[in-house]
Amino acid sequence: MHGTIEITGRDLNPATIVQIARHGAKVVLTAEAGGRIEAARKVVDGIVSRGEKVYGVTSSVGAKTGVMLAPERVAEFNRRLLLTHNMGHGPLASPETVRAMMAVLLNAMASGYLGVRRVLADRLVDALNTDRHIPVHLWGSMGESDMSPVSDLALELYRDHDFAAGEALALLNSSALSLGMGAMAFHDLSRMLDFATLVGALSMEGFAANPSVVSEAALASRPFDGVLRHGGAIRRYLAGSYIMTSGGPRHLQDPLSFRSLPLIHGNAADSLDFAGRQLSIELRASQNNPVVSVERGELVSVANFDMVALAMALDVARLAMSPVVTSSTERLAKQADSFWSGLSVGLIEEDGVGLPGFNGLAQFHKSITSEARLLTAPVVGELASSSHSNGNLDRASMAGLAARRAAELATLCRSIFAMELLVAAQAVEMRKVSPLGATTRRLFALVREAVPYAGPGQRVPHITALLDHLDAEAARIDALMMSSEQD
Repeated sequence: MHGTIEITGRDLNPATIVQIARHGAKVVLTAEAGGRIEAARKVVDGIVSRGEKVYGVTSSVGAKTGVMLAPERVAEFNRRLLLTHNMGHGPLASPETVRAMMAVLLNAMASGYLGVRRVLADRLVDALNTDRHIPVHLWGSMGESDMSPVSDLALELYRDHDFAAGEALALLNSSALSLGMGAMAFHDLSRMLDFATLVGALSMEGFAANPSVVSEAALASRPFDGVLRHGGAIRRYLAGSYIMTSGGPRHLQDPLSFRSLPLIHGNAADSLDFAGRQLSIELRASQNNPVVSVERGELVSVANFDMVALAMALDVARLAMSPVVTSSTERLAKQADSFWSGLSVGLIEEDGVGLPGFNGLAQFHKSITSEARLLTAPVVGELASSSHSNGNLDRASMAGLAARRAAELATLCRSIFAMELLVAAQAVEMRKVSPLGATTRRLFALVREAVPYAGPGQRVPHITALLDHLDAEAARIDALMMSSEQD
């Protein structure tokens, strides 16, 4: 449980979404946010009372844009509009994904851009704070709002609610599922990159790699922010290591999966920084049409539901991880290959049986790395369909797919980097070298708490045992990664 999060409509971020979605943090609307919701609704009510023609508020939508609604049938129109867009098909989102979705939708209401009544926001607060589970399907979003998934949520959460003018469209235009899932995936990918850098440092010791690539001179010659940060982190992880001494490295030039490690991870960090900035802006921006301007007292027709910025940010984040995962599988393969490592075949001491050792794990690693690499392909290239709604909806960002792929990629990265860690620990122990670095020796000890060294006649440790231990000791892993921030 992580205390109570104030929802202001102005400062929600991926880390806060994770606290709400995964750790059960409760939420409360600030007084300012509540006042903003009420002020925005007054703007909508004023427009309705004056009989102005506004898309989705006093008129119909899509192919019937401009057809005025009968005032006495507004509630019915809103309810049926949700039903019209509710396909209710496909796999269900996880409970934490639905909580993330609700947090984003609540924050959007708090921004004042939606113009819904306070009761809609209060229902969301109650659902989050009571951990109410609502089934939401993942499929059905083209990235021009998450209409079918949002209607799943709305029809259940507001089952007994009579909607006022414009409220159904305000909900349908939301991209809360894509944004909530994307924010959590971004958080996970950022953490996985930091973890990969920590693991990469131990791999360098297992391979007896040349650390000149993280020297101050080397990093200063490539002054990208990410290179300086991740290269500096590796150098600090390895402080005091045998490879930092004369005679420690085996070669002058290592394979590029080792030699380019700070460059690959640094580039990924810079790309993730871009994605993070875009996400931060998106979380305080409007995703609706029309958008309420409290300051000007008007409703403005826009295309804010076009999630091209979110789709592009998540595409960049995923693409950044492609060389990170492929270089990981190269490092693992070279550790297990006696030609490259100088150690026993398959990193297993010969016991007369002739087993291939860690080579089987290397093949498995290549399999899931290939899946991960395929998930990094961009999706922002739009899926257009001019035949829909008389050609009005003629493009799509596919942000929902971008978010789902980012979440899948983060899951695969967890196993990919844990497997590299398992092999790095085996190589370090087989090489019989010391000392390890100030941080890497603690990482090695943490691995050995979960899995033993695979000696003669012993089977290769199962990766699940290590993954379970890493999850249980997440705080210790975070502390190790934070140690790189100290000079």
